[in-house]
Amino acid sequence: MRYVAWRGTGMRFFEVLRRDGPARLGRLMLDRNITTPCIISPEDYVSAGSIFRHRNLEEAREAKVSLTESLPAGRRLVVLPYPYDLVNIDIDIDAPRALVVDPGSPLPLKDADVYVLRAAGAISGARDLVNTLIEIRESIPPDAALYTPALATPSNLSLLVYLGVDIVDSVRVEMDGYYSRYHTRDGLFQRDELSELPCRCEHCSSGDTPAHNILKLEEELVWVRECIRSGTLREYVERQVRCVPWMTAALRLLDTQERYMERRTPTHRGSVMYANTSESLRRVEVRRFVSRVLTRYRPPESDVLLLLPCSARKPYSESRSHRLFRSAMGGMRRFVHELILTSPLAIVPRELEDVYPAAHYDTPVTGVWDLEERAWVINSLKSYLKKNRYTRIVAHLEGELCDALRDGGIDAIYTGGGTGPEELERLREALEFACASARPIGNFRLQEFRAKADFYFGAGAGDILTQGARVKGNRLFDSAGRTLASINSGRIALTLDGARRLLPLGVYIVRIGDFIPRGTVLAPGVVDADEQIRPGDEVIVVSDYFLGTGRARMSGWEMVASRRGVAVELREGAEV
Repeated sequence: MRYVAWRGTGMRFFEVLRRDGPARLGRLMLDRNITTPCIISPEDYVSAGSIFRHRNLEEAREAKVSLTESLPAGRRLVVLPYPYDLVNIDIDIDAPRALVVDPGSPLPLKDADVYVLRAAGAISGARDLVNTLIEIRESIPPDAALYTPALATPSNLSLLVYLGVDIVDSVRVEMDGYYSRYHTRDGLFQRDELSELPCRCEHCSSGDTPAHNILKLEEELVWVRECIRSGTLREYVERQVRCVPWMTAALRLLDTQERYMERRTPTHRGSVMYANTSESLRRVEVRRFVSRVLTRYRPPESDVLLLLPCSARKPYSESRSHRLFRSAMGGMRRFVHELILTSPLAIVPRELEDVYPAAHYDTPVTGVWDLEERAWVINSLKSYLKKNRYTRIVAHLEGELCDALRDGGIDAIYTGGGTGPEELERLREALEFACASARPIGNFRLQEFRAKADFYFGAGAGDILTQGARVKGNRLFDSAGRTLASINSGRIALTLDGARRLLPLGVYIVRIGDFIPRGTVLAPGVVDADEQIRPGDEVIVVSDYFLGTGRARMSGWEMVASRRGVAVELREGAEV
């Protein structure tokens, strides 16, 4: 059962500051400002407890009233009475509020700063964990925190946070310690079965296993937060889930939840995307890139397609191998459209080689392609060729990838690949034959602006933005000399004149209330936003009195449903 998040009057004491997929870095404002993900302490909250601890509902309601009257000085998280459906939970308090919820049960028509998943520690199995956390996360407001008691360990903490958990506690690892269960980030061990303890903390020396376990959980939490800051949590999770099979299964099941993952994943990161495992093929960034190439991108009109291998250096054109390819092509390059084949991104048009993640990934290179990689690349290429027709295809590839194309029935002139003099001469001869009667493809820089506009704003945006335009350096100008857009590190940035051109498309627009923003647009000021906006996207901000451009800090659906947080960082704006 799925619910829709709403705007209410709560969510005043929790704010999301940074996103890395479903994982968030936030701030819970109690007596102390707590950076989330966090380990909550009993000193940070006061609980009304379950109504079943009382003899009847009337006594439970009286206890609720006494709770409001006896709140301690200072700001602590108030856990309201539960189950909520058996008692009136309206409590008029100026304090952070937490609601206890059960998986599969309807949520109360209330809002809170924190939602507590009751009996989280009793969840068993990867499928139940993934389904339960996604159900709750999709049901509660996006700017509310999710707390899973008695569930976190050093080995599973990164996975829980990547699933969308904001708050944990040390209950499970502390209790395990009393039974000599010894926790590390690499898994759970029985202390008396270890010949040597891998940790040299003072607690291990004194035999205090509960304190050691808590210390390891705290250390892991610090590292998980740092991974979110650097945009590398996914890579860390892919490593951590190897601790036990159920965690690997959970990550694979999570990747099948495409809507949940895609809506929460930024379109750009500043870090390198390491594709080290088979799970990397199913990352949102990979699937999104290929989907946009196949559905949004329109290549220049060309008769000849050249298939090239990837390179270790990014963008590819800066590598030694691609400089040699370019030299061999010579003047024929203006007749050829270039497509790079790679894992995990499958197909990368030359015009998009510097966008994320095409210019920001690294993968183990062995020359061996497994069956899943082969199928992914071949199927993506076939889908591309079904949509885009060429008179001739030249494939300058070698090894298993070349064999995979042949086996896949790709009709091409195969030159054998390589960067030696003989190999490059074969490439030149093949292109001379293929380009004998080919059409030139026009200005590459203008094609690049068009391709990126389509990639970022949708099919057709490129034609609108580049109509009658010219390129100088990294800027696009209209016929009157006004700057429409610029490209920096593969990302397109609109000016107000460029935004006016794209406004009729009605996409990537954030509509705000009747005010003039300065620097940033906060979520409460957003009236409506395009659902397809993701963190990192270039957006157009409009109202009856304002036009601006900037970068989204949260997804469009999140802007509409949130009460706190920065929605857009403005770059340019003006009253209209």
